[in-house]
Amino acid sequence: MNNQARFSIEEAQEVLFWIEQTTNIQFDKDPSTFETAQDVADALKDGTQLCVLMNRLLDKANALPYNAKPKMPFHKMENISNFLDAIKAYGVPEISCFQTVDLYENKQCYKVIECLRALAAVAQSKNAPVPFPSWVVKLSQGHPRFFPESVIRRGEMVIPLQYGTNKCASQKGMTPYVINFRTCTVVSFAGFHILVNIGTIYESIYEDANPV
Repeated sequence: MNNQARFSIEEAQEVLFWIEQTTNIQFDKDPSTFETAQDVADALKDGTQLCVLMNRLLDKANALPYNAKPKMPFHKMENISNFLDAIKAYGVPEISCFQTVDLYENKQCYKVIECLRALAAVAQSKNAPVPFPSWVVKLSQGHPRFFPESVIRRGEMVIPLQYGTNKCASQKGMTPYVINFRTCTVVSFAGFHILVNIGTIYESIYEDANPV
């Protein structure tokens, strides 16, 4: 599936409206007029709105430095890169983050929107002092359990089923193999002594000579 097919302009507009509401800064163009991924990328590619958004989520002591009026492509990409470093430190999983070129060159704009939605979810879980719309996914909270050492030791003694089991093993119905030494003889060959059942050999020869 290509970039355009996975991109949703409706979801992108929701995210852009949330950014405007959180930063109190309007985009140069109204997001409701955007029609393509390129429109979204153009609005975000200098990185300033992203950095301001991040600073609204962080306390002032951890404010993210950024270039407020980037002119050169390097400064714009640096803003994006600083934003990405900040959201990873904030708690957004790296797998949810986009690459700088995904936004700056509009390579995969849908990843940018997915990343910003993930950021909103993490911010909500941290009770960040910003408004959150209804589309923000509430992250589940972990409930770790701690067991005493004795319980852990007993658990280590249990054999998992993938290693097999002997509870169903049985010799019921099996016939023991008994060697009749009266029909056996010892044959020496190449220094080895081999016990041969002559009765079985004779029986085999008889069956070959008298087919049914």
